[in-house]
Amino acid sequence: MISKTGLYVIRALAELAEVPEDGWLGTAVLAKEIGAPVNYLGKLLHILTRERIILSQKGVKGGVRLARPPQEITLYQALEPFENFHRWTGCLLGQEGCPDMTPCALHGRWAPARDEVLRFLRETTAADLVKRPETVPLASQS
Repeated sequence: MISKTGLYVIRALAELAEVPEDGWLGTAVLAKEIGAPVNYLGKLLHILTRERIILSQKGVKGGVRLARPPQEITLYQALEPFENFHRWTGCLLGQEGCPDMTPCALHGRWAPARDEVLRFLRETTAADLVKRPETVPLASQS
């Protein structure tokens, strides 16, 4: 459902969400952490900078960091330039507009699934990606 590029973006957001507000993370270090080719990640980071998702600073003490607090950056905002979710409103079978009055054969099943995925992406933030320690269920504690 999400492209490999989108997965790199999500992994980068998760790493950048842990960078202190005044800190910077080097591109090479970020690439290694998320398992992405450095040159390819550089292109993705350029787009995220243009979209004002991250800030970029050149130099020895430079790197990248989130442009806003992680709780203010949604997955939808970060992924839209790569995944083009705005196109999901089109008909899967190519019907012009696929209106509710004359829907295609898949409309009734696709629309709710699409809406749920888009809701998830709009409600999930970079802060939600930060690793949390696993908790042990109370029932298994003895």
